[in-house]
Amino acid sequence: MMELHVCNQAGAVLKAFALGDIAEIIVGRDSSCDIQIRAKTVSREHCSIESEGEEFVLRDLDSSCGTFLDGNKIEHIRLEDGMEINVGPAILKFYDSGL
Repeated sequence: MMELHVCNQAGAVLKAFALGDIAEIIVGRDSSCDIQIRAKTVSREHCSIESEGEEFVLRDLDSSCGTFLDGNKIEHIRLEDGMEINVGPAILKFYDSGL
């Protein structure tokens, strides 16, 4: 099972989520999002995390400021253990919990 830790720029974990119970998780600024990040650099619906069988894919939802991995703007990517994705001021850290 994959876990998601939402962290600030200092690395402190603000929230943690277990992925897999929901087919799609929406990350964004809007209060209707599954994971809400309140920042001007985060779009109302910024990106999604979708389960594809045993794997997970993160997709940028045409956000105005972009979604980044290692400083590179991404449109979609298969998530792997240890990945850190930047969404506005937040860092989404993904871990394979081994369960």
